[in-house]
Formats: sequence, structure tokens, C-alpha cells
Amino acid sequence: MKNKIFNKPNQLINLIPETNITITERKTYNIMLKYAQNKLKFHQYQGNTFKISCYTLHKKANLRNDDNEYIYKKLENLMKTVVRIFREKNNKKEWKKSFTLLSSIEKTDDNCYKFELNNHIITALKNQKFFTPLDLMIINSLSSQYSIIFYELAIQYQKYKIPKMTIEEIRRLTNTKDSYKQFYDFRKRVLDKACEEISKKTDIILRYSTEKRGRRIAFVDFEIEKKEIIPAVTKNKLKKVRSYSKEVLELFELLPEKEQIEAYKGKLERLLGKHSLEYLKADIEYAKQVKPANFLGFLTSSCNQGHYATIELEKKRRKEELARKQVEEDKRRKEREEKLDRIAHQKAVEKYERLSKKELSEYSSVYSAFPNLLKEKVSERDFVINALKEQIKSLV
Repeated sequence: MKNKIFNKPNQLINLIPETNITITERKTYNIMLKYAQNKLKFHQYQGNTFKISCYTLHKKANLRNDDNEYIYKKLENLMKTVVRIFREKNNKKEWKKSFTLLSSIEKTDDNCYKFELNNHIITALKNQKFFTPLDLMIINSLSSQYSIIFYELAIQYQKYKIPKMTIEEIRRLTNTKDSYKQFYDFRKRVLDKACEEISKKTDIILRYSTEKRGRRIAFVDFEIEKKEIIPAVTKNKLKKVRSYSKEVLELFELLPEKEQIEAYKGKLERLLGKHSLEYLKADIEYAKQVKPANFLGFLTSSCNQGHYATIELEKKRRKEELARKQVEEDKRRKEREEKLDRIAHQKAVEKYERLSKKELSEYSSVYSAFPNLLKEKVSERDFVINALKEQIKSLV
């Protein structure tokens, strides 16, 4: 990736969104911000709207060019992501302003994305006073959104020290206020997972220690160690970011959020080589209901045994077959009724032509007893024919 360093404003690193941002969305947004920053800095651009080719964005964010619907959903989520800014007042945080990460997004006829940024973001991109140089190639090698969050934070403070943070502050930063309620799970899925991946794949080693207040763990203290050289093996990994099919990505999105680990895409791809997409969807939903400790292990075993998915798919097929047969039966019944109505109408007309004056007189007296028929513009002839038609149909 040419010109891979993105001087990301510290204000944008420290933004805390109200909803979760996936790893794909974070990588994509970084590319869009870097592109906008280059336009503002080197081309004296004055607007809020930018245009980047689909190919460029897909390639630099490691997105598949043919997964248009998947990419659209990710960009749309950035439009829905609200960010709040607070200010300190009387030792309390007071709300100051809110905005979305993307104001608008449009795909143009010349195969480009046209996107608009909020004025606050534009101002931050123009201001080069406080920024953190981020290697986007390294960031794109990370497979956990928490790894990206802590890596950007660590690079921001690498010349100093990350301030000691409360558990509540880290939960806000990682948007896990309602996830991993037990600290054991939070430590394993968020802190350990991020620190291990950062230490393995990036140019720093990140460690942490905890501090208690009473019996409760209340603070996390991070420690950054700069690596001298990134191993050649890691460099090769950074250059080769695996892409997956639309079906694999669809299954990956169905996994519970805490199970959306990059390595699982390869396992889903292998399962997809043995089973159909619908088969795997059924087993994923079943595993989500069971909530096993080892989600993917349970899913793999369930798929290979085939019991649940086979039963559920058979139920679904039977239900669809019954619905199809019902539609066909309703169609045949309607056709029979229409045919009977046509035949009965024809016979009623023929019978009307053969009625004697006495019979017509009897029908006329009945017709006269219903004055509303005149208001409804029903002629005496039509009234008699309809009466004859109903008689004929009742005899069938």
C-alpha cells in the first residue's frame, strides 16, 4: 500500500461511538479519512464531499469488489453511527455535541463512492497539531476490532504512557457496556485477545495489569514496548490479507458478535465446502439458541452429525411444499368457480329467452319489491338472469 501512513487526528482516535463499529467498518473509515485528509492538505480542497473510486477503497480496505450489498451495509452503518462529544464541567462530563461518522454516501455512475463528512471531522483532519501516525497496512492485518482500538490508543501514547483507565472507561471505548458482564469474559475476549494480537502482528508489544478497589477490579494500566524490527514473517502476512466469498461473509455476520473472529472465516469456508449455505444457516441459529461455551466447536460437531439441520431443513421443505400445494389448490378452485360461473351465466341467458310471459311477470313482481335495485342501476333483465344463474349453480 503506497503512502500507507495516516496521520490520524487524536480527536478522532478518542471518539466514543454510541453503537458498535465492526472491524471492517473501522478499516474502511480509516481509508476514507486518509483520502479526505490528502485532498484537504495537498490539494487545498475546501468542501465537505469527497469522491474515491470503488476499486481504491475496496483494495486498500481489503474488501471484495463483488460484494456490493455487504459493502453498502457497512457504509450505511457508518452513517447511522452517532458520536457524542463531552466537556468537563464541575468535575463531571457534560454533553456538548453529537454527529454521525458519515453524513451521506452515494455510489456514482462512474463506479465511485461520493461521501460527505461532518464539519467537526473536516476541522480535525485539517488541524495537524495533535495527530498520531498510523500504519494502515499494520491495522489492516488485525482481525479484532478491539485490537484496532487499543493499537491506535497505544500509538497515540507510545512516547509517553497510556493513562490508567477505569473499567467503565474501557467499556465505553470498546462499546462493551452491555457485553461480557463477567470480568473473566471481558478479560479473555477483549483485553487478552487484543494485547496478544497486537503483540504478535504489530510494531509494539502491549501488556496490561489490573488494580482493585476493595474486592472489585477497577482499573487497567497498559504498558507499551516498542519492537525494533517487525519480523519478516509478519511483513509477509501484512501483504497477504485473505478475501472470502459472499457466502462465507454472510455466515460470518450471522455468528454472535463475540464469535466474529477473523480466523473463523476460514473454518466457515471449510464447512461450506461440505454443506449447503441453508444447512449452515440452520445450524448457526441452533447453536445460538444453545449458547455453548465453545461455539465453533459445537457448530462444527452439529454440522458433521447433521441431525438438527437435517430435521429443520426437512421441516422447512415440508412447510414450503404445503404452502405451494395450497397456492395451487386455491388457483384450481378459483378456475373451477370461474368456469362454473361462465357456464351458469350462459345457461341463465338461454333460459331467460325461453321464459313465458307469466314467468316473467312473476319475476317482475319480485323485482318491484326491491326499489333499491333501480338506484343501484340493476335492470330487470339482469336481475332475472342472476336469479336464474344462482338456481342453476345450486343444482350443480
